[in-house]
Amino acid sequence: PFNMHASTDLMLLHPDGKDELLVAGAPGAIADPYVSFDAQWVYYTHFHDLTGRGGADVFKVHVKTRKVVRLTQQQWTRNTGAPLPEKGSFKEGVYNMHPCPLPGGKVAFVSNRDGFMAPRRGHRPAMQLFVMDDDGKNVEKIGHLNVGSALHPVILKDGRIIFSSLESQGLRDVSRWGIWGIHPDGTNWNPVVSAYENHSGGIFHFQSQLSDESIVVGDYYILAMGGFGTYLKFPARPPADTPAFAPATYQEKGFGMYMGRRVVGPLPFKPYGMEVLTHFIQSHDSASLADPKDPKSHHVGRLTHPCGAPDNHLL
Repeated sequence: PFNMHASTDLMLLHPDGKDELLVAGAPGAIADPYVSFDAQWVYYTHFHDLTGRGGADVFKVHVKTRKVVRLTQQQWTRNTGAPLPEKGSFKEGVYNMHPCPLPGGKVAFVSNRDGFMAPRRGHRPAMQLFVMDDDGKNVEKIGHLNVGSALHPVILKDGRIIFSSLESQGLRDVSRWGIWGIHPDGTNWNPVVSAYENHSGGIFHFQSQLSDESIVVGDYYILAMGGFGTYLKFPARPPADTPAFAPATYQEKGFGMYMGRRVVGPLPFKPYGMEVLTHFIQSHDSASLADPKDPKSHHVGRLTHPCGAPDNHLL
């Protein structure tokens, strides 16, 4: 998540199609905008440069006045038992990223500030979940179990935070991401969508909630396969006395994970009521080429970053 390939700006797009600059990103880049509950502020990540080592911090901007407030700093956590950068163990900056406003004047975000390294991932830093006050004070880690890495927290109407989690312990494939949930106080750490797909893949990433409180997650495309990605929808909570997940092996008509034209089987531990929204494509189908006559042209049409909109629409 540290690699930005070009400088990006934070823009305001009006309904008539006009846009205006909110925050310039150069020489770094802007990412991960999240609108405040009162719609007056936009939280965002600001990468300080494009090297992938210069660090990033969480900011917010007041839309009307353009006032920018910095919420995090380039500071490693002391007394964690992890080697600190001045001892030569780290070559990258502190990455404070993916802000998500919470009820009660709090903000969730992810950070590598504790200096932990993800297991089975070489020397990649572990991004863990933190919560802070709206002014950046009183930072507290809630994701003590996010030793694989956590990305892109999203707040649900029932108060849970859901996030993408690289928890590869016990799996042969170290690239699998699931969706997990946690309360803002760090309690009730539970799975939402398992990463245990029954074939190559298992990357669930980016999530949102619709007006009817259904959850939408992305079954992410596989870069090596050039896939499209697809959207999956399911209720935030199952009915009373109903299991939240199906068993690892079961038979179900009409729901399968596809690789090309071949159905390879249902999703193990499928959440209750899960359905495919993007019936025209599956995550492992081959993506279209920008130039059909040039097999080396880049792929187009991938699905990612779902966002709930009014009247149960999805952007």
